[in-house]
Amino acid sequence: MHTFQRSIFVAMALFTTAPVTADLGSTLDSNLPVAIEQELSSPTVTGMTVAVGKSGKIVYAAGFGTANVESGDGVSADTQMRVGSISKVFTAAVIGKLYEAGKLDLDAPINSYVPSFTKKRWPVSIRQAAAHMGGIRHYKGDEFLNTHHFDTVTSGIQMVAADPLIYEPGTRVAYSSHAWNLISAALEGAADSSFLTIMQDKVFSPLEMRDTAAEDITLNFPALSGFHVTENDHPVIAPFVDNSYKWAGGGFIATAADVARFGLAHTKPGFLQPQTLDLLFTEQFTQAGQPSGFGIGWMTASNMHARLIREGLTNYTPVVHEHLVWHSGGSMGGVALLLVDPEHDIAIALMANHGDAFSALLRTGLYTLAMAVNEH
Repeated sequence: MHTFQRSIFVAMALFTTAPVTADLGSTLDSNLPVAIEQELSSPTVTGMTVAVGKSGKIVYAAGFGTANVESGDGVSADTQMRVGSISKVFTAAVIGKLYEAGKLDLDAPINSYVPSFTKKRWPVSIRQAAAHMGGIRHYKGDEFLNTHHFDTVTSGIQMVAADPLIYEPGTRVAYSSHAWNLISAALEGAADSSFLTIMQDKVFSPLEMRDTAAEDITLNFPALSGFHVTENDHPVIAPFVDNSYKWAGGGFIATAADVARFGLAHTKPGFLQPQTLDLLFTEQFTQAGQPSGFGIGWMTASNMHARLIREGLTNYTPVVHEHLVWHSGGSMGGVALLLVDPEHDIAIALMANHGDAFSALLRTGLYTLAMAVNEH
């Protein structure tokens, strides 16, 4: 049996039968490197960084593999990678903060905060857009490969601001990163401040996320990983992209420890009020009563169960209880995963610098969650 497959079964056995032990960091340090090294044997897993938080503190952070196949530099715990769509839950935290301050009406039409988002056939609310039920389209054409730099959020949303809605809001679920770019413009209108300033003041500074930033190509990030795609069965540096049009939809970079620190801030009230956490985490439904798989930004346990079926990882079902919330991220040459377990006060963050490595992150993340829950 493949070593990593064997480790899966060991983890699940621990989850269901083993006695509780005291030192999660030591348990992870004894088991995770072996599992990750097995994943690194794949040509689609170039480098990986992982961090685990429990009971309010980071208990494990490490990097593995190669940060850049051209330079040969290695990945460390300090390596920054693209968080992709985990940016959406970063932004959801600002929604929570402005909602608590009475500055944001989730059911108001987006264009009441963003005049440049022209009036549509139907009104679309922030609440609907945040659950991917707003009728706003996702990428089209070569937008994902954008190389043009946008100086402001408002200029970036012009990609989609004049387009018609693709369905009546509330009637369907269709994933949309542009919806979150529009939400970031609405947050600017509600707070009367630039989106990146709001993110820094409301989220990154309070949570001491010192290694998290918008991936602005006009700035230098010495600790930023290279990113990779496959060419002729080998990893090569991914094409250049400029993500300035989608900070909220998928444009931030961070260390795994910062992402896990963000997750820990959502396991219990403090950073956000109890009712706000309920707001963000409670699954929304279509008008016909179908579950969306999303709260305000956050993906729900039902969404994870569907993903496990697609990935052939249904043996992990026992660790995915109804309170688990999460988000994945995919960007040019990189993938990311954040798992947050409020019931056990656990947050797990993983990132990889190859665009095809998500299955490896999901296996590793759930294996890690099984060990962390066992240590509760």
